[in-house]
Amino acid sequence: MSLTDGGAGATATTTALYCLALALAWRTSLTLLDSRTIRLHHPDLRVYRPGAGWTHPGRLRSRWALARLGLLLAVAMALAPVIVPAPWTQNTTLALCCACVAWLVRDGALDTARYTSVCMTLLASVLVLRLGLPLVGVAGTVPAGAAASLGAAQLYLVAGIRKLGSPHFMSGRVLADNIAYGAYQARAGSPDFFRVPSPQVMAGLLEGPWFLPLLRAAAIGAALVELTLGLGALGLLPGVVVVGLAVPTHLAFLAVSPRRIVPFTVASVGLLLIAVQAPVLR
Repeated sequence: MSLTDGGAGATATTTALYCLALALAWRTSLTLLDSRTIRLHHPDLRVYRPGAGWTHPGRLRSRWALARLGLLLAVAMALAPVIVPAPWTQNTTLALCCACVAWLVRDGALDTARYTSVCMTLLASVLVLRLGLPLVGVAGTVPAGAAASLGAAQLYLVAGIRKLGSPHFMSGRVLADNIAYGAYQARAGSPDFFRVPSPQVMAGLLEGPWFLPLLRAAAIGAALVELTLGLGALGLLPGVVVVGLAVPTHLAFLAVSPRRIVPFTVASVGLLLIAVQAPVLR
């Protein structure tokens, strides 16, 4: 198998590699921007941020150094299929994916975005299988597809089942809380959220008779779509249907926090691209 070969398998592998590179580049860029903001506004390098906890000088320096290394790794992963000569493309990308797994394991000890870390690590690991097994004479499509299929199915099925089991989420109030939180965070100057709706408009929406029923329908739809994607990742739906459903679904999820959720979005799609090549139940 070579990244430069034709065929749907090679195309899916190359696209998944670019998804991983984009997820890693986006994530490390956000870390570097966060570190720069902290350095500008908190000279003592100590700050508390909701969702991220306390940042102290030692932690900040470690994350800064690791993020710079990760950004270089992401650039190398994106350029390797283009600039590395064909006989060495597979070996080079394999080495970079192995380095990405190691980077993610180290970053997981410093970062709080656990769900994103798991998804990116799964994608990097199945790419290692896909690229590495052919070098020892074993076809990598089926083992990598099975691993990606099981990993993606677990991510989506667990998320969907947890939503269905949460009365607060299924009522639509979790979505209302998230929208209100994002509106006020954006009003306070956070670039991680959209500036619409404004707090005044949000108050009017909450008083209206249709807003919560609409969010309730959206919550039910989100849970059902995640369950469908989980079953599709196992092989119970055609691959084109799974990917075609995943892309608009994850684009809709970006409304929660467009800057922060991009790494999870692209890593999830990349994982599904590998999964549908050889799902466990096909």
